[in-house]
Amino acid sequence: MELAHISSAAELLSIEHPHFGRIQPPGLLKTTIGTVTATTRKAVAIADYSSGNRQHVAAQIDPRNFMVTIAGSFVLVALKEGESKHPVIHKTWKMVDQRNGEGVKDFFGTVSTFIDSDGLKWEHRFERPPDEDELIGFGSNEEEVLIITLESFYPTTAPDISGVIGSPLASS
Repeated sequence: MELAHISSAAELLSIEHPHFGRIQPPGLLKTTIGTVTATTRKAVAIADYSSGNRQHVAAQIDPRNFMVTIAGSFVLVALKEGESKHPVIHKTWKMVDQRNGEGVKDFFGTVSTFIDSDGLKWEHRFERPPDEDELIGFGSNEEEVLIITLESFYPTTAPDISGVIGSPLASS
């Protein structure tokens, strides 16, 4: 599957991918509660490893057009096109683990682990300056398939992105 040439939300929804195109809204109550407690940030890089090699997702689209909302009961990734946002991932999930501090190998922050409605594992790695926060989707073989690097206050070390300084409070 060639994700680099994607140019619209409709194309992302139509591809065969374990994460993109999975629209399963959690319901009004969970959405309302989740939206109040959720964090919403822009992406600065999106990489896909489902083919065995790293490829950019939607290389023709600025990654900052992807808004990522992480709540305790769902994850939502929306793509801004013109004046509207189109969900390209919207799944319910449940937190199954959270690790904090230096005991977390290589990440020195907080790692929350979720299992989504399709049984796939996700990790949200955050509070680990100077490294960026990341949302990572795993495949059925526990390999990292999708890595979304999120905008932060710190200069980024994401590959192919230079000197991005952003605010998680920035409006869309």
